[in-house]
Amino acid sequence: MKSEIPELFKQRYCSIVDDPEAFISSIQTFRPKSYRVNTLKASAAEILDRFNSYGIVSKPVSWCEYAFVSDNLEIGSTLEHFLGKIYIQELTSMLPPLVLAKELEKAENPSVLDACAAPGSKTTQLAAVMHNRGTLVANDIDYGRIRALRFNVERSGAVNTIITNQDFRTYPELQFDFALLDAPCSAEGTARKNYDVFRIWSERKIASCANMQKQLIVKAFDLIKEGGSLVYSTCTFAPEENEAV
Repeated sequence: MKSEIPELFKQRYCSIVDDPEAFISSIQTFRPKSYRVNTLKASAAEILDRFNSYGIVSKPVSWCEYAFVSDNLEIGSTLEHFLGKIYIQELTSMLPPLVLAKELEKAENPSVLDACAAPGSKTTQLAAVMHNRGTLVANDIDYGRIRALRFNVERSGAVNTIITNQDFRTYPELQFDFALLDAPCSAEGTARKNYDVFRIWSERKIASCANMQKQLIVKAFDLIKEGGSLVYSTCTFAPEENEAV
């Protein structure tokens, strides 16, 4: 597997990270299977009890009471998954909504924008954090991905969610209390589940993504009410797409 990582990628990041050997090793280690209990439909105790009856062992995640890790690949075939009581989601994907969680729980009737929402993992998590209160607008530019977003929103029981299909850079001049911009990126962080990301990887792609991200974050900032909060996230390592944005 080591030969599949481009040399330019290794050179770039081994000069940035504190422990190059550990960094490369982590990329070559497949991620654990993780899922989130959809608290709109079930409790963690209920799901764990059901999974125990199936012989599915789950390990809790210390920083999220409704997140679990399991080596059992049958999770996606369970009735609980079919009914939307759980959502198979990477642990790192759960972090951005958690950043907003405390503020959302204190807000009486929050308006929230998920600017680049499809396929809906963070959208449905936000709806659960909001307890289906307030208004959640989930937007995506890709009409094909909108179908997956709509399916996941409906399956999760997120009734406070409105779906829009628009280039976010030309989004209507609305105002929101909170926004999540999980921006399109070079997706380096997904390499553990999909090595194909290295086939299209280049520093030119990083520069192109960063240019787009800067346009998106300025637009998102303009749509936030005074005193509101904006969370920006990516699934990539490049400083140009993170700190520099």
